[in-house]
Order: sequence, then structure tokens, then C-alpha cells
Amino acid sequence: MIPRGRPTLDIHEVAARAGVSVATWRRRHHEAFAAAVMPLAGSARPLIYDAAQVEAHLASEPLPALPTDPHPDDLLTDAEAGAVAGITASTVRADAVTGLMDPGQERHGRRWWTRAAADARAGREAQYKGRTTGSKNRAPRIATTDKRVREIAAITAAAEVGTGQPVTAAELAERYEVSTETAERLMAKADEARRER
Repeated sequence: MIPRGRPTLDIHEVAARAGVSVATWRRRHHEAFAAAVMPLAGSARPLIYDAAQVEAHLASEPLPALPTDPHPDDLLTDAEAGAVAGITASTVRADAVTGLMDPGQERHGRRWWTRAAADARAGREAQYKGRTTGSKNRAPRIATTDKRVREIAAITAAAEVGTGQPVTAAELAERYEVSTETAERLMAKADEARRER
């Protein structure tokens, strides 16, 4: 997490502030630096550091404390934003592409999202989970595949003994509001279930 309004530096920028090359920094200064200045939580590849803490370390001054209270303008990684929103990190990235979440902003070669954006996505997720299936002008879909398979097995068994009409995948697809391929898979499962009896 990058606390709101805080400038950040990666190791290349830290070395530049110290006036040395990255190789020299790693060889001569990085061990003491790493013991004194912690990378920001959630940062990885590259590790990033708070600029004020870096400047204080380079000036041999006490490090200023980072804000700990959550703020809507804090920048979060995909994993952190996902934890706030109640979704996975990959869903955060996908939602940024599809427009369900703002695209975020890039810093140090990776994307970050505000806490406010993650909170807004959490609200949409809660709203989504509260919806019911089916619409008001038609009966809801049958909820489980097992129930569908049992029904299809009964329909095809009735057709075999002559008390019902043969059924096609297209008819099942329309009845259960699924694709024809899904209906064919359900018919195959129903045939297996009937043979196992």
C-alpha cells in the first residue's frame, strides 16, 4: 500500500538520490539501508520505498512514521484491492480491463488502485451477491446440474418406453436456457446415470 500523497522510490531511484550507481549501492550501502528502511507493504518486483523515509535515512535522521489509518486515496496493489473488495487479485485486473473497476494508475511498472475504487467495487459485489436468478416474467432456471440430469434421464426413459416424445439437445437448451453444447453434455450425463441404475 502506498499511503495517500506519499512519493515513492524504487532501488534505482534510491541509488540515484545517494549519487551512486545501482551496482555500487547494492555492494556498499544496501545492507544497512534494508535494515533501516522497510519497503512499502504489498510492494514486490520492484520493492518500493517511501521517499521521505529514504531521504531521512540518507541524511542520517530519524525516519518519519508512515500513516496507518486507511484513507480513500491510499493506493493498493491488485491483491490488496481484491481483499478490500472481496474478490481475487485476478478479478481486480480483469475488472479494470472490462470497466467494472477504474483502470488504476501505474507506478514503478505495476498498477495500483485507490481504496475508494476497491470500496466501490465491494459495494457492487455485495449487490451482485444479493441478486436472485431468473426474471419476473419467467420461471427461474433449475438451480443444479444434478436436478437437470435427473429430469433429462426421466424424459429420455419415458421416450424409450414409448410414453413420451424423443427430446433433442435444441429443445433441452431452450427449456433450461443453456447452450446446445451444454444440453448435449447434460443428455450424456443423463444416459450415464440411467445405465448405472
